[in-house]
Amino acid sequence: MNDYKLILSDLDGTLFHNDKSISAFTKQTIAKLQEKGTLFGISTARALVNATKFLDGISPDVFIANGGGLVLCNGKKIYSCEFSVEEIRTLIQATFAVLGENTVISVDNESGLYSNSKEALGDKFWTFNDFSDFSEPGMKMCIETLDKAAVEKIASSIGIEKIDMLPFSDIPWYKLSKKGATKEKAIETLCAHLHLPPETIAAFGDDFNDIGMLKLCGRGIAMQNAIDEVKQIANEICLSNEDDGVAKWIEKLL
Repeated sequence: MNDYKLILSDLDGTLFHNDKSISAFTKQTIAKLQEKGTLFGISTARALVNATKFLDGISPDVFIANGGGLVLCNGKKIYSCEFSVEEIRTLIQATFAVLGENTVISVDNESGLYSNSKEALGDKFWTFNDFSDFSEPGMKMCIETLDKAAVEKIASSIGIEKIDMLPFSDIPWYKLSKKGATKEKAIETLCAHLHLPPETIAAFGDDFNDIGMLKLCGRGIAMQNAIDEVKQIANEICLSNEDDGVAKWIEKLL
């Protein structure tokens, strides 16, 4: 137990079952971990307002949300990185110019989630916006396309060197965020705040945006259901999300 001071877990495809539930066993195991004095944290691409609704029974010590755009430690914000209002507007305009005015996009920030697709908005945490006059900053912008060249052209509207750009493995979308809004940058900030070396962190993930996190931490653990790119860089592979792989790994640690 002394080897790891913090356990970090992604949500979708990792801590969540496929139906977005978290088992009672997982919740109990995390509580036992925290009782033993080890910190537990969430590291997710989901916006904070959207992620927290699934965590009934879990009280994370650390919360990395919006793909690394927001970091909370014991409920206190210690890091924030986002596109300015002007940058988001430019990216939105470039998206419609390159891919067409009917392209579905979403933007999230510390206070909300916005999309121009009414059909895609299945819960109360999303707000419809046609993005004709969007006037908020954004921690993450997602575009429904797999056209990498088109996304690069969109990113170049504000400077492609300023952007972290990744596809999702399970849906045909690309994520755009500021260079500093990544899980690995968030962890570096967290380590400085807590005076913890990354070697004392074990992290779990399954998708492209988890690769940097798993490589940075002392123990990077891929889910059995992870994409091959994640498995190839991981230190080990645990059971799948459907089999409570995170909790069963923690149980062995306990």
